[in-house]
Formats: sequence, structure tokens, C-alpha cells
Amino acid sequence: MILAIQPQKMLSFTWNAPPHLPNVRQQRTSVVVRFKELGKQRTQVTLIESGWGEGEEWDKAFTYFSNAWQNIVFRLMKYRFEVGPVDWAKPPALN
Repeated sequence: MILAIQPQKMLSFTWNAPPHLPNVRQQRTSVVVRFKELGKQRTQVTLIESGWGEGEEWDKAFTYFSNAWQNIVFRLMKYRFEVGPVDWAKPPALN
């Protein structure tokens, strides 16, 4: 669910764990993504995800999201800004 938007500056939303982590999936975390223009063709992206719980399943969720943000989401964001919109039903293969 979208919580807040500041065009070209900030996006805030809730996020939930994948189905293989059912207990954690019941509680959503909150994500804030901030964008700061650093110059022509350069943007700093800052992400803060909060609302984490404790325990083994939460640790697995943290590991899952750390990988997903770095290896999937940020790479697709970069693709979007360099190439154009992403068709999320058919995302590009990122090698």
C-alpha cells in the first residue's frame, strides 16, 4: 500500500514477505525510498525499511529482502531510468 509520495523526491509504501515465510508475511514492513539529484544523469537513492520483528523467520526475511533489493529491485530501477519503463508482467532478464 502506498503511504506517501513526494514527486521526484520520495516514495513510501508497505511491503510484505514472500509466501514461504507465512508468519512474517502477516505483518508488513514500511519502506521509504528517497531520490536526490546529484547532477545530470545521476541520482542518489536511499532506502530505509523498518518494522522488523525478531526470530529465525524474521532473520530469513531480512536475508531475502537484502538480496531482493540489491539484485532485483535496484537493478530494475536502474534499467527503468536508463532504458525506459519496465513491463512488470514481463520484466527484462538482467544478466
